[in-house]
Amino acid sequence: MKNDIYTLAHEIRNPLSVVKGYLEMLNEENIFKYKKIMEKEVDDSLNILSNYLEYNRLSINKEEMDLNILLIDIKNSFKDYLKSKDIHLHIEMMDEDIYLKADYDKLKQVFNNIIRNSIESNSKNIYISYHIMFGRLTICIKNDGYKLDNDSIIKIGNYFTNKDGGNGIGTSITKKIISLHNGKIKYRNNKKDGISIYITLSLS
Repeated sequence: MKNDIYTLAHEIRNPLSVVKGYLEMLNEENIFKYKKIMEKEVDDSLNILSNYLEYNRLSINKEEMDLNILLIDIKNSFKDYLKSKDIHLHIEMMDEDIYLKADYDKLKQVFNNIIRNSIESNSKNIYISYHIMFGRLTICIKNDGYKLDNDSIIKIGNYFTNKDGGNGIGTSITKKIISLHNGKIKYRNNKKDGISIYITLSLS
């Protein structure tokens, strides 16, 4: 908890320091020039606080759900945006329904976080597939964007980010949601470009 508070204070201090600096330079001539910059920094601070509160209040409501319906939902929600960016989302699904007891909205948040991170890592292709073995479901989300160094992989989930301006809490939320489902999530570099994320969950 102590480390969490230190991290939160550090992340909020940065944008507030920027705002303070611009306030000290503010006058009638440059007020409109600096207004948007300060508004963005304040919004960033509020976003950090909101994410931190979400992380500490996270809970899940498990209900029986169909994985294929979730994947179709995700594909449709990103369809237009990915098309505008010339990014391709490839999803492999089994013909039969895949049921598991999970929180539909929270798992959707996990996929959304990972796909957004893939987009921001300059991926042009994102692949989602899954397989079942011994009553366990393993989902693989693979991209062809930036790789991670070994230190970065170790830090994932501890407010880690490799994005400019990122605070890493989205990855921590993703990891906590999977943990609350008694599942596991692993990050691995691909042989060429990008990374693969493996999520393992129990089936109903």
